[in-house]
Amino acid sequence: MTKKLIFIDLDGTLLNDSFELTPYTRDTLRKVSERGHMIVLASGRPPRAILPYYEELGLKTPFIAYNGTYVADPNDKSFPSLKKAFPLEDVKDILSKIDFPLLNIAFEDDEKAYAKYIDPFLLGYFPKVGEKIMTGEAEEHLTKDVFALIFETEEEYDEKLKKLVESHSPMGCRHWSGSKHCEAYYAHYDKGNAAEYIAKHYGIEPKDIIAFGDSDSDYRMLSFAGEKYCVFPCKSRLLLENVQHLEKGNNDDAVAHKLEELLLN
Repeated sequence: MTKKLIFIDLDGTLLNDSFELTPYTRDTLRKVSERGHMIVLASGRPPRAILPYYEELGLKTPFIAYNGTYVADPNDKSFPSLKKAFPLEDVKDILSKIDFPLLNIAFEDDEKAYAKYIDPFLLGYFPKVGEKIMTGEAEEHLTKDVFALIFETEEEYDEKLKKLVESHSPMGCRHWSGSKHCEAYYAHYDKGNAAEYIAKHYGIEPKDIIAFGDSDSDYRMLSFAGEKYCVFPCKSRLLLENVQHLEKGNNDDAVAHKLEELLLN
């Protein structure tokens, strides 16, 4: 069998709603790796919140963090890492011009994480993993370019915040489904670009790529793959209209069942 390159989103796709890998999913993905296929975890999470799952799966491949602005391989120092952070001066300028109430703000550089208030919801995606999260006034801790920039605000201020962030092109701002949180992102850096970057490095054609996701941020990555699936219940109309969807969901080991069908039977 031709060896496959497999890109898998974490939250809402591979992990269950308790942010866990089930034993079945863990064991199935390990078997897929043992057959020589390459599994790449692709997430909006920071590296520190991806590595526990990466290690649990015993992976020896690159991973994609921050929705595509960070690509690295912790086991291969020769792999050419990709890192694109938000410039410090742009972030400072955005914060200085916010003239409406923020419920919270959080950001991360390559050394520390900051949140104005500790948010249990955010900790699901950006857990401490043994490191302290800085609190207090944002300006005191904003000392370097940042890889993640997250805001929480009331809906009435969404458009104003979006315009402010997007005035620093090519930065964009998008809302998280079902929450008051929104995140800054780079319009030209996403999981799709990161997937292409990895595929080119290994010389793998799209026809030999499989991808799984559940949200708009996964669309470009899935579009690049020769075989693509969204899991039930998919949050993205864009995916539902353009990508084959699985009947099983993230709480039912959807990705593992499909990979077993495709690669282990």
